[in-house]
Amino acid sequence: MITKTDLAVAAFCKNDIKQALKIAKDFKMGLTRVDHKQIVAGYECMIHGDFYKQLNKNPEEETKKAVEVFRERIYLPYMKRKEGN
Repeated sequence: MITKTDLAVAAFCKNDIKQALKIAKDFKMGLTRVDHKQIVAGYECMIHGDFYKQLNKNPEEETKKAVEVFRERIYLPYMKRKEGN
């Protein structure tokens, strides 16, 4: 069975960050509230960058933070589990 985590990690590996964050923004388990909000903000900044610029946010920086959270909280633990099996 293919899980949403499998799909998100596969997209991340293909450098399809937008798709990876789109899937991961619905994840709740394994993420702190701050991590979850960062992933959502990163995805939203990719979709509605001009809106976030009006809010004096840097969409590129928010997306970079979201990618780092994804990498640390989703991708690396996923890869460690896969290596262990």
